[in-house]
Amino acid sequence: MKKNKVVLFLIFLVYLSAVAYITVFCREPEERRVSLNLFESYYYLLENKNSYYYNMIKYNIIMTIPFGLLVPMISSKLRNWHKVLVLGFLFSLTIETTQYITGRGLFEADDLFNNTLGAVIGYIFYALLRLSLKPFIRQNK
Repeated sequence: MKKNKVVLFLIFLVYLSAVAYITVFCREPEERRVSLNLFESYYYLLENKNSYYYNMIKYNIIMTIPFGLLVPMISSKLRNWHKVLVLGFLFSLTIETTQYITGRGLFEADDLFNNTLGAVIGYIFYALLRLSLKPFIRQNK
């Protein structure tokens, strides 16, 4: 494995550890709850104009942007958007399921959607970065 791949992989492991800490380990156990109402937080945001819902949506999207950016950088086999979308969804499903099993957070359909969206946005950043660096990569060969 090339040195830069090792560094990226280590960054990815640190990122995964941070997400696990934020979403599960730093929380106290509570009752297990599930919300399968897709876009419920968007509805509450529009209805109540409350920054709490805005922040929950925003942070769930932002949290998985690094996932969508790093995955295709680590593996050339994962350099298309639909693979990142599926992996982002599975990553989010793992988080939500772990939160439900441990009682350290809600299992929410909105989080699945927002986390998956964040992974896709991360992939878009990856694709734009790759396009913008393409001329420089060609010159160095």
